[in-house]
Amino acid sequence: MPIIKSAKKKVRQAEKRYERNRMLKTFIKNLKKKTIAILNSDKESTEKKMEALNYYKSQVDKVWAKGLFKRNKSSRLKSRIDIMANKILTGNK
Repeated sequence: MPIIKSAKKKVRQAEKRYERNRMLKTFIKNLKKKTIAILNSDKESTEKKMEALNYYKSQVDKVWAKGLFKRNKSSRLKSRIDIMANKILTGNK
């Protein structure tokens, strides 16, 4: 355990950041699963599917803006889900 006051504060900050980052990563993973489920659903309209897709992309961008993902990772995630959505929406499964 640190003895110096500033080191104690740094430990507290690191714990808060760790929890926040972990929650955001979990949120993105779960959102990806939900988005894929909506895209694969036959019950949902095309408009609803596009809305879910755009929401996922915007959330990935927000996580990138907070510094949790690097630019290439966020681009890769969005690109892969776009490819998947195009296959599903055009019927080329």
